[in-house]
Amino acid sequence: MQAFSAYTLWGVFPLYWKLVAHIPSVEVICHRIVWSLVVLTVLTTYVRQWPDVMGLLKDRKRLALCSLAAVLISINWLAFIWAVQNGYVVEASLGYFINPLLTVLLAVVIFRERITVIQWFAIATAFVGVGVMTWATGVFPWIAFILATSFACYAAVKKRTTMPAISGLGMETAILAPLSLVLLGYFRIFTIEPEPLTPLTLGLLVFGGPITTLPLVLFASAAKSVPLVAMGMLQYVGPLLQFLLAFFWFREEVSIGRLTGFVIVWMALALFVWGTILLEKEKRLNTPQGR
Repeated sequence: MQAFSAYTLWGVFPLYWKLVAHIPSVEVICHRIVWSLVVLTVLTTYVRQWPDVMGLLKDRKRLALCSLAAVLISINWLAFIWAVQNGYVVEASLGYFINPLLTVLLAVVIFRERITVIQWFAIATAFVGVGVMTWATGVFPWIAFILATSFACYAAVKKRTTMPAISGLGMETAILAPLSLVLLGYFRIFTIEPEPLTPLTLGLLVFGGPITTLPLVLFASAAKSVPLVAMGMLQYVGPLLQFLLAFFWFREEVSIGRLTGFVIVWMALALFVWGTILLEKEKRLNTPQGR
């Protein structure tokens, strides 16, 4: 239930960020970073993960990786919020549909992990789907590409830092917070006609911190008990909800060519999940059973 709740929250995030569509996306992301840091500082104290933070600060290599992760997650957040504000939620959902496939591809290239023939075929099929969309619309889905690649690279870097979810994101937001505060001051002082921050708007921006961290906490809690295959299948709940919101609520246009590309990508995901299930079954069969 916790995992499903986390992915559902990620799926309906566009509804929230649409409420601050009148605020420039860079300013929104700066608020998100600052207020997330406040919440994550409290949570890090609550779960007693400050020793992990201190250990990271003493390790230059891991700190550099954490800084890289911070840059990658900020790119992902900014691209997503910009997409929501400018009516590209359909394309954003595509990015999160193909992200798991790119993550696996990076795992093969960087960490030398092995995947099945079915999973290789699924990855190739997903690229075909993107190619069909590009051919049909005449425009490469850059937003989807940025979202998928930034988060896949983020996941790969996070694996190297070996930080817990809460304190890890806390360190990333701490690295980004000084620049975010400088930019927020710049927007308010030097912009000729800044968008007014009404109490409602400011409240929405501040609450962006808790809503950013809540699904993360739910996900971290669920990951301890939910089987990996189930988590893998649930991760498609988010982009599916984003796609449905874009089509039925935001009324974004989905041409026949784009829909055809989506169908091919969805077929690729079905193949990928099937290959993952078969791989897990094979691992269980090859694992010696204890007496």
